[in-house]
Amino acid sequence: MKKKIAYWALYDFANSFVQMAYLFYFSQWLVIDQGKPAWWYNLALILSSILFFLTAPYIGKVIDTSKKKIVGLRTWTALSFIGFIILALLMMLTNGQEILATTLFIFSTYAYLVSFLYYTPILNDLSTRENCSWVSGIGFGANSIGQVLGILLTIPFVSGITLFGDPGRAQALLPATILFGLLSIPMVFLYREEKVVIEVVENQDRPTVLSLFKSVFSHKSLAFILIAYFLFSDSLLTFANNFPLYLETVFKATDTTKSLLTAGILILSAFGALILGKVSDKIGNVKILKIIIVIWCLLLFSMAATTNFGAAIPIFLFAGILFGPIFSISRSLVGQLSPENLRATSYSYLVLAERFATFIGPAVWSTVLIVVGETVNGYRSSVFSLGVLLLISLLALNRIKEPVRGNI
Repeated sequence: MKKKIAYWALYDFANSFVQMAYLFYFSQWLVIDQGKPAWWYNLALILSSILFFLTAPYIGKVIDTSKKKIVGLRTWTALSFIGFIILALLMMLTNGQEILATTLFIFSTYAYLVSFLYYTPILNDLSTRENCSWVSGIGFGANSIGQVLGILLTIPFVSGITLFGDPGRAQALLPATILFGLLSIPMVFLYREEKVVIEVVENQDRPTVLSLFKSVFSHKSLAFILIAYFLFSDSLLTFANNFPLYLETVFKATDTTKSLLTAGILILSAFGALILGKVSDKIGNVKILKIIIVIWCLLLFSMAATTNFGAAIPIFLFAGILFGPIFSISRSLVGQLSPENLRATSYSYLVLAERFATFIGPAVWSTVLIVVGETVNGYRSSVFSLGVLLLISLLALNRIKEPVRGNI
């Protein structure tokens, strides 16, 4: 089992390389280097999300019915790898192919997202209720460390090393994608799935999006963790996405300072996911999640009140410790609260919630900036507003019953 967990965590480590590379550099290549409007990149994200939204519940239901995950993980990992490789080469070797590049990005990103529908439910094959958050924390910690290394390893290619073609941001994408492929090999080829007996149900109606939604949300605690996750992940991801702009506007931080601080936060996030995952398995996942959310609220309110950079750094670093556990414990809770016949479907809604957790938070953040102004006070007020959004998520968390300990 330890070997399987290692393969599973290594896969999470691997995908962080391509995740960070395309998050950082594809958008800048498209908008800055190629001169396309910013909405072009955002439209690509929206289209890949729509594709995912339309198909994810069905794929989750297929996984629940077949109980087979590793075959799908192999297929969609291969498709995303091939797509990203072709995209990287296209960006490096050609000019004037922005439409083709954007189309490849949409479908490669979609394949990348679908692979997680197969990857995430494997958590339940590798854990019990007594260690589910710990195992989930191992995966999330590996992902955080991979993000740090992804940033550090691609910087030389952006700033000077040219493999072939024109120098620049596109050079970072090929090595990141190759690392993603190589590090995925143990999980994709060496992981062995346990055989399960499938109960065949004749004349079963084909599920619809609405029927799948009703099936998942008919389970009260499962519904409320998904609602709470949408709210607090929306708040925290909005803050994370605007963190560089916040640092520059409020504290006049340099790019080097931003990079070092972000790397430090990600490292602490990895340790936090591991340590608090172990703690939550002991004292209760719902209980520790509530405590973390309350502390995060206090941290955001403290950030909003702080204008001294030296005083703010410890707050940021402490927040980093609590960033990883929120996502790893939530992933664990969904697996524990979902019935076995809806587990992969439930995970599909978790991935959907995170994918669309860029709606309320950015709307609140942007509205505050418009009203107050893009000034120091505007950014501080926006941070405060995200703390209020986190408080609202506690209303949903309070409706969740702690899962009964035992096998998942």
